[in-house]
Amino acid sequence: MTKKFKQNLFIVEGSTDKHFMERFIKLFIAKERLNIAPDCYTVEIIDEEKQGGKSNFFNNNGVNNIVKNIKKYSDDENLPKTFLIVDADWEAHHKEHQPAGYSNVFKELEKLQDQIKNHNFIKNHYAFKQFEIDHFIMPFNKETQEYGELETLFINALKPEYQNKLNCLDALEDCLKQKAPKPDIQSHHKDKMRMEILLKYYNKTMAKAIEWIDYESEILQDLKDFLRKKLTKTKSKNKK
Repeated sequence: MTKKFKQNLFIVEGSTDKHFMERFIKLFIAKERLNIAPDCYTVEIIDEEKQGGKSNFFNNNGVNNIVKNIKKYSDDENLPKTFLIVDADWEAHHKEHQPAGYSNVFKELEKLQDQIKNHNFIKNHYAFKQFEIDHFIMPFNKETQEYGELETLFINALKPEYQNKLNCLDALEDCLKQKAPKPDIQSHHKDKMRMEILLKYYNKTMAKAIEWIDYESEILQDLKDFLRKKLTKTKSKNKK
């Protein structure tokens, strides 16, 4: 077996998602006391050159970019279990191949998964019958939630001491509205700004800020359930 093979491949939108998922999976494995080693999984950005955006999943190059990552971590006898991690944004995007909201993203991902299964490399591979592809939609993964991004998940899962720091940002927003009233900012845009301000103020990257997360937060339950379902049967194949 070649060294490049990974049993689990997570494909995300951009660098922030990559850093969060890498650190959260590591935290999940430690908290759940699972016998899973880092050589069993990897997290990749769907398009390293464009660096982010769900349109990179659904544009004309989406299938090829996903298969390119699958090839990178497969060998002659094995294909990695592949999981697509995509945001569910509230706003109605006007760009082609940019669905908004959980329902639309879910439908497009279902189509995308079928296209990947029908790709010649996958369809003709020795391990085709064992190939698994699935998805997780940030932040809630429930039909009743039509909005949100990774930043929504992050902000709502913060420990109380970091949640309290957000009150300063709320006060600033209220002050600005009094000086020059503007339409309300949609909540997920506000979450993005809040997260970026917190990270910059404390000079932290997402990889380091994972320590701010309350692992027991209810908003993380769906993500933990997804990882538990996908990772618990996986163990390192490295020999000591």
